[in-house]
Amino acid sequence: MKLEERIKAIKKIINDNEDIDGDFWHYEGDELIHQILDTFIENEWQSFIKELDNFTDYERYQFTTTLLNYDNDRIVKIVDIYEIYFNQYLLLNLEDADWLIQDLMYVENIRQPSINLLKNLHYKINQLRKYDKTVWKEDQFAQAENTINQVIEKHYR
Repeated sequence: MKLEERIKAIKKIINDNEDIDGDFWHYEGDELIHQILDTFIENEWQSFIKELDNFTDYERYQFTTTLLNYDNDRIVKIVDIYEIYFNQYLLLNLEDADWLIQDLMYVENIRQPSINLLKNLHYKINQLRKYDKTVWKEDQFAQAENTINQVIEKHYR
């Protein structure tokens, strides 16, 4: 199957199951997408990562959630799922991005985080802090910023 067909298949799984609860994704939907991801070779991953920019906000949201549940050992030598996750997260609107604070601990798992990615995550957290519909409290924002600062300290100081 060509890469374009596999991308369409991923989008179809996501869009056909938009109104189904999280149990579907946990027990079946994520694995359907993971099986498609397992077929990617290195150069296809690079093309796919670029194609993610063309996903809708909902497709991006669901895909990034699914990606966090992907066994990193399946592709550890090809791509860094955490780097993909956070780069895609930055593209989400504030409403969809608000859930990230609970997953920010995974920033520590990025193998070689770029300083620009880390700075952009700081910026996104500040946007969320000002977002009037956020569900998070100040201590959670501070903890998220602290996590990013620890990663910066580890890699850049």
